[in-house]
Amino acid sequence: MVQIAAIHNGSTNLPTKRTEDGSLITDASLREVHQDCQQLVKDQIEHGVKAEQHGFDRIFFTEHHFELTAAEFSPNPMMSQMAIASQTEDIKLCQGTNIITWHDPVRFAEQAAMLDILSDGRAEIGVGRGYQPRENEVLGGQYWGGTIQDQEKNRASFEEKFEIIKKAWTEDLFSHQGEFHTIPPSYTKWHHDHEKAFLESDVTEYEVDDVMDWKNADYYSSDLWNSVVSGGSTLKSLSVFPQPMQEPYPQLWQPVSTYRSCDWAAQNGVNGMTFAHTEGVRKNLERYYSAAEEAGWPDRRPEYDGEPFRHGWDEERERGFITGRWIFNTEVGDDETFEKWKQGVEHTWDFFGPFGFTAPITGDPEQVPTAEELEEKGVIIAGDTDHIVDRVLTQAEMLGYEEHFNFAIFFETSGVSNEKTNKQLEAFGEKVLPHLEEEYPSP
Repeated sequence: MVQIAAIHNGSTNLPTKRTEDGSLITDASLREVHQDCQQLVKDQIEHGVKAEQHGFDRIFFTEHHFELTAAEFSPNPMMSQMAIASQTEDIKLCQGTNIITWHDPVRFAEQAAMLDILSDGRAEIGVGRGYQPRENEVLGGQYWGGTIQDQEKNRASFEEKFEIIKKAWTEDLFSHQGEFHTIPPSYTKWHHDHEKAFLESDVTEYEVDDVMDWKNADYYSSDLWNSVVSGGSTLKSLSVFPQPMQEPYPQLWQPVSTYRSCDWAAQNGVNGMTFAHTEGVRKNLERYYSAAEEAGWPDRRPEYDGEPFRHGWDEERERGFITGRWIFNTEVGDDETFEKWKQGVEHTWDFFGPFGFTAPITGDPEQVPTAEELEEKGVIIAGDTDHIVDRVLTQAEMLGYEEHFNFAIFFETSGVSNEKTNKQLEAFGEKVLPHLEEEYPSP
C-alpha cells in the first residue's frame, strides 16, 4: 500500500532574484512580503483541500515565524488545519512540526485535542524542539527553557512538555512538578463549594482531596469577598478538557536530523520524518529502526507496544518513517514556470544553508546547492510523469520500504504561484499516483 502526503512549507509567491554575490533573495519590499503572507494563509488551506480531492492521504504543515523573505511561513499549523477539517472528510491533518518548546503544554494539549475532535479523529500531531534562534529565543527562550542556545536545556524543556501533553490527553486528573512547569502552581487557591459538592456525591469516582486540599478560612475579607480565593483550600490537580477523540492520543511525528533525535523518537513511539538527501535519509531511517528494536518497539497504543512494525512504513500500525521530495512535472508546467521553480528551490536552500543543512549536499557549508546538485542528491525530482514514477520508486527501493510506502511531496516553492503549485499537486494525483498504487497495491 502506498500513502502519499503533500507538505506545504509556506514559501512566498513573490519573485526571487540573484544578487551580485550570488545570494537568492525575495524580489520585493518588506511591506509586500507582509501582504503576501496574508495570501499564503489562504493558499495553504486551499492546497490542503485540493490534496484530499486528488487522492492524498495526509497534509503536513510546518511551524515557522518571523522570516523576512518568507522562505518558510506557517505560524499556526493546527489553526490552518482546523479550516481544512471543515472542508474535508478523509485527509489526515499532520504537522511537521509544532515546536512545543514555544508553547504552554496545557494549552497546546487542548488545541491539538480540538483539532482531533473537529476532524473526527484525523489529527496527527508533530512535535519538535526548534533550531532557529530568532524563533526559539523570542517564543521559548525567555519562557520555559526553550532556548536553542543551550541544547541540553532545550532538550530537557522539550521532554518535560511532551510528558505534560500526554498526561493532559490521557489522565482524568493530573498534576506535574518539574524543572520548568508546576501544574497547578503550588499557590493556587481554589475553594469552590460547587465542585466540592460534585466530588462528595456518588456520581464521580474521585474525592475532594484528589482535587483540592479543603480547608476553611477567610483570607481576604472585604466588600468584594470571593470564597474561591478567600477560602483556605489549595488546588492539587487539573482536568484538561477536551481530550482527543483518538485513544489514547493521536499519532505523533518528529523531524529527525541527528542520531540523538532518531533515538528519542524511536524510544518514545513517535514516527520519524527526514527531508534530506538520499544517503542522509537512509542513515536516519536505519538508525530509527535500530533504536526502535532496541527499545522494544514502543507504540503510543498499549495493545501494540512491543510488537515489531514493518521496515520503512507500516500502514496497519501507522508506524514508521516518512521522507519526501520537491517534485515538478514538466508535462503540466511550461519552461518559464520550471525555471522559476528551480530558482525557487535554490532560494529555499539558500535560506537553509546557514543552519548547516546544505553541507552534506555540497561538501561546503558556505556553498548553496544548485537545482542540478539537489536533483543529483535525490532532494528534488523534475521531469515527465514516467521519470517521476521511476525516481520515486527508486527512492523507495533504496531506502528499503517493503510492502507499504509513505512519501511526502513539496509542490510549492518560492516564486511560483499557488495556482501553478496546485496544478502540480493535481498532476501527481492523476498521473503519478496510479502507477505507485500498482507497485504498492492495497490489500
